[in-house]
Amino acid sequence: MDRHETDLDLETSLDDSKLLLDDASRVADEDYEFTLEGILAEFGGGRAGSAEDAAPPKPAVSVSMPLPELTPDADEEEPDGADEPAEDDGAMADIVPSLDTPQSFSLQEVLARTVQEVLDEQRAEPVLEDPPRRGLFARRRGKETEELYDEADGAPRDKRRDARAAEPEEPPAAPEPPIEETVASYRDAMQNARRVTRYAALITALMWLPQALDRFGVMPELYAEEKLVGVLPYFIALALVCVLGREVFVYAAEKLASFKLTYEFLTALLCLAALIDTAVLFLAPARAGGALPLHSVAALSMTCALWGRAMLFRSLYDSFRVAAIGDPPYMVTVTAGGAAKRSGRCDGFSTIAEHEDVSGRWQTIVLPVVLAGALVFSVLSTLQVGSWLLYFWNLSAILAGANALSFPLVYSLPLRRLTRRFARSGSALAGFAGADMMRRSNCLILTDTDLFPPGTVTLNGLKIFGEESGKVFSYAATMAHASETGLSRLFDNLLEAEGGHLEPLSDLNFYEEGGVGGTIHGETVLFGTSSFCRRMGVTLPHGLTLKTGMFLAVDGALIAVFAVKYMAAENVDWAMHALHRAHITPVLAVRDGNITPALLKRKFGTDARAVYPQLSTRLALSEKDGAKPCALIYREGLMPYAELAVGSKRLCRAVRIGNALSILSCVAGTLLSFYLSFVAAYTLFTPFSLLAFLALWALAALIDGALADKY
Repeated sequence: MDRHETDLDLETSLDDSKLLLDDASRVADEDYEFTLEGILAEFGGGRAGSAEDAAPPKPAVSVSMPLPELTPDADEEEPDGADEPAEDDGAMADIVPSLDTPQSFSLQEVLARTVQEVLDEQRAEPVLEDPPRRGLFARRRGKETEELYDEADGAPRDKRRDARAAEPEEPPAAPEPPIEETVASYRDAMQNARRVTRYAALITALMWLPQALDRFGVMPELYAEEKLVGVLPYFIALALVCVLGREVFVYAAEKLASFKLTYEFLTALLCLAALIDTAVLFLAPARAGGALPLHSVAALSMTCALWGRAMLFRSLYDSFRVAAIGDPPYMVTVTAGGAAKRSGRCDGFSTIAEHEDVSGRWQTIVLPVVLAGALVFSVLSTLQVGSWLLYFWNLSAILAGANALSFPLVYSLPLRRLTRRFARSGSALAGFAGADMMRRSNCLILTDTDLFPPGTVTLNGLKIFGEESGKVFSYAATMAHASETGLSRLFDNLLEAEGGHLEPLSDLNFYEEGGVGGTIHGETVLFGTSSFCRRMGVTLPHGLTLKTGMFLAVDGALIAVFAVKYMAAENVDWAMHALHRAHITPVLAVRDGNITPALLKRKFGTDARAVYPQLSTRLALSEKDGAKPCALIYREGLMPYAELAVGSKRLCRAVRIGNALSILSCVAGTLLSFYLSFVAAYTLFTPFSLLAFLALWALAALIDGALADKY
């Protein structure tokens, strides 16, 4: 700092001290000594005495600047009873010093007392509240009147901690049912859904068959002229489909009770409107006209809804069935560094798997608007035509256009295909919620054994310099075992073959250069790569070209060199390329200094744009404990781990794309159906034309979902 700035700071400090001292409005002589009696009389804390009664001052502690004089005013009146001793003077004699004996104080104590008095006065003043902010970005601000210090000892107090302590604690979450009960319930639900879906699909096919034959002129004229043949069977068939799909009605009512409107409600309302329109056509001769009833379209919508529920139950059943095997060797959880494979339990897996997917959240926003538009448009179309007998036809026509056939399959179809693949590879995904957590991280934490599993790391040779082989193998195995790298099993097997044992190790340290150090029997042992040993001052042989070797040094002297060979496993090679194609970033949480992105590039042909963080980050990311499982893995190797990461990303993308196309189909179908019904274009608005429109939109929305497991 500049000398002038230092002088300026000193002058500022002296000026502040002068202001504090001038606030007392007293000026003392240089040799004046402060007494406790005078200070108490000045601030009203004790018995006020006159200047003549005060004891003669004693020399104070010498200081380098003049001391102010704090004396009581001569005309200040004594309080009544000041000469009478207090009743508890004897009891307080040990705590409070006698006021008759002058007490000397240094300048620092006087300044501290004065500053404390000023702070107390400022704290006693009311806190002015800032004027409220107005406008779009206004926010509420609480009054800052809460004290920052405790009154007892003046210790700082955490205001937010006190606020949290005052809040009532949230009730604990309900315990998760046993996984066996969950598997049994989904097995029963899956079997029932598959059974009713088969029956509904059969009835729907029988409803479409006569209409297709009639379109090509195969059906007799009696089919078009007699309502008992051309209308009543469809009414009965649609009623049977509604009975089979009663669970759709129940689920729609439950969601509506919780103020959520999904495609199930539109499907149920479409079936009811089509059923009523068919009954009106059968009972009211005036209803006959060019507007063909849409009972077959309504039955198809109900069949798709049942099919979607059956596939969803089947998918969750497969996941829970795998989870019911027992606690898995590994689970996938999401950390700050990305998705990580940890050792843990399957607690909480079923709760996460049963969460609602993103398509349900989007539908609760869009479908209420579509339903309101359908109700209004049906009234307008009926008023335009002038016949209220066509109201339920108009309503069923607009609802049929709005009810995209792909709605129930957007989530269940890709989930079904992926869970079937995961079950074959010995893993289970916790539904869309688990996939979305993995997709958000877009990073996969890989450890030593993920990249080079046991059997792919071998010893290609070794050289010992002036030491016994037993000591070399024991020291090397001890360091490798303590560092928890992929070399641990290799050196453990080597030590077992030589009949040695692990040595006691202390002061284990990891180094950024790619090695570890510690103390064994009082000797400093270093174990790591060639660059690490050079950084630590160990002399290495000249002309050394070993790229993946491990070096062992004791007290700064090299005693052994191990030539380690890393071989690329086929499943790891596939996994690295799959991660590269899916644009998922591998994070190398490795402890072996030889495993770098350059080594991955040489062994696998790609490093998948791997991230190689600092040593402290790698050590933190390589921990083994975790919570909140997104997925469960029951097999070794990187392939099932990478399959889960890539499949989760493809599942989320398929659901979002399919849901977006389904919503577009819903909006476009609503507007188009309203226009055709409003202009009474009954020759264009037929069940087959509507079926072609819905099938094309559904095909576009489901292509990506049908290919979700192809990677």
